[in-house]
Amino acid sequence: MLPPFSPLSVVLTTPMTLLTDRPNQDLATFPSPVEQDPTLFTLDQVCIATAHKTLVEVSHLTIPKQRLVTFIGPNGAGKSTLLHAMLNQNISVGLTVSGTITATMSTATSPALKTPSEQLIRQGKIAWVGQHERFELPLTVLEYALLGVSPMLSWYKQPSPTHVKKASALLDDFELTPLTGSRVQTLSGGEKQRLAIVRALMQDTEILMFDEPTNHLDIRHQRFLLGYLQQLVREKQKSIVVVLHDLTHSYRYSDEVILMNRGQIMAQGVPHEVMTNEQLSLVYETDIQAYDTEGGRVFM
Repeated sequence: MLPPFSPLSVVLTTPMTLLTDRPNQDLATFPSPVEQDPTLFTLDQVCIATAHKTLVEVSHLTIPKQRLVTFIGPNGAGKSTLLHAMLNQNISVGLTVSGTITATMSTATSPALKTPSEQLIRQGKIAWVGQHERFELPLTVLEYALLGVSPMLSWYKQPSPTHVKKASALLDDFELTPLTGSRVQTLSGGEKQRLAIVRALMQDTEILMFDEPTNHLDIRHQRFLLGYLQQLVREKQKSIVVVLHDLTHSYRYSDEVILMNRGQIMAQGVPHEVMTNEQLSLVYETDIQAYDTEGGRVFM
C-alpha cells in the first residue's frame, strides 16, 4: 500500500551553473532546458457518428498530463464512447470516428512528441480497464495479474521473480492475497474489478485510463481505489483519465473535471468551478444540491 503523502512541488528546471565557476566552459556547451508540454491528449474536430446520428462532437479538447481527470455526465452523454475513441478501440459496428486524437509524450531531455494514441496502445504505454473485462482464460488470480507485464516480455519469456513480487504486493494492496491461487472465474464481480485494476497497474505505464472503475465495488473499496489513483498522480506523476458517475467521488478525488451532455463538452476545469448546483442540475435534468460536511462536500 502506498504510504500517506503530502502534496509535492515539482520543479521542472535544473540548477544553473554560473559561467564564473567554470571559466573555460563555452556558453554553447550548456544544455538548453526543454520546455515541458503540459498537455496529455489533444482532440481536434472529433466526430463519432452512426449513419443517421452524431453521438459525440468535440471541436477541440486538451487533457492535461500528471493529473487525475474525470469525465462526468448523465447516461448517454458520450463519456465512454469518447474514451474508447481516444483508445482507438472499435466502439460498435456501424460507428465512424473522424478527426485527430494525439498524445504528447516528452521528457526533461527531449522535445514533446505528438503521437497517435493507437500507437501508444500498441507500444504498451497506456494501461486500460473497461467496464466489462473478460475473465474467460483458465488462469489463477496471480497469473491474471501477471498478464500486465506481457507487453514488456518477448514471446518466449516468462515473468521474473521481480514481477511476481510486485504482483503479490499489488494483490495485497487490493485485498486479493487470499485468492491468489483461485481461478478467476470463481471471483465475485467486485473481486474481478479489483483484479483487472491490479493487472493494469502491473503495466507501470505513464498513462492509465479507466471506464467506471468503481463498478461492482463497495464504498470502502471505491474510496481506497480513488485514493490510490490520486496518490499515483501525486507521488509518481502518473496521468490518469477516468469516467465516473458518483459526483461526490468526482469532486473529492479529481484534479480536473470534464462535464459532458448529449455528446458535447459542457464545461472543463477544477471541480469547484465545474460542479456547481446550477450547472449539474441543468445537465442531469434533476435538482442537485451540494452540502459541505466534516468529511467534505457531498452531492445529493
